[in-house]
Amino acid sequence: MSKTFRVAVSILFLTLVLSEGPSLGVVVDFEEVPGNVLTGTDYAGLVWELGNAGALGNQGYWLVSASGYPHSGHYYVMNAYGSTLMGIGFPIVVNVTGAYFAAQGAPIGWTTGLRVHGYRSGLEVGVTDWFTDIDTQSDWFAIGLNNVDRIVVESVPVLEGGGIYAMDDFTYEPVPEPSSIITLVFGIASAAGLLRRRARVPLLQNQHRQ
Repeated sequence: MSKTFRVAVSILFLTLVLSEGPSLGVVVDFEEVPGNVLTGTDYAGLVWELGNAGALGNQGYWLVSASGYPHSGHYYVMNAYGSTLMGIGFPIVVNVTGAYFAAQGAPIGWTTGLRVHGYRSGLEVGVTDWFTDIDTQSDWFAIGLNNVDRIVVESVPVLEGGGIYAMDDFTYEPVPEPSSIITLVFGIASAAGLLRRRARVPLLQNQHRQ
């Protein structure tokens, strides 16, 4: 394999990486949780915040459970006491892809809908439409909030101030730093320049022989 061919393949590879995005999706499936309360831990490297007051004024928190309708494995997370405002913080800026949601507990306490708010540097930068497919089947909610460092899941209260749901396979993608993108573009440009220089060498050699 010639060096020119290898350089051409490298340029193609880098171009594809840049077009597809250099980050890979992270799926949090709650299958390896140290204890059953996420709030106050850094499980999966995320900040699991306390919720607001849920049913009967009880403090809400993220609770790992296995008694309902997980999408994968045996475990998922729920909003204890049906807290209607539950936050998750990220150590970096991310694109939140989505998650699977289902009902939890007794039907009388199931929320009738939820939506997700996205924040960056303390400011709200986006909010989804309401997702209402809350039942005994885990269904995908394409959240699609980009360039955020925190989200808040808001649920509709249905019983004594609370609205319960289950969440599984929470998925997000880290957003690459601008410096890494610049480095990638510079690498592609450098490789392209090298390829052009190598292509000119045989032409000059042929002209010299003539």
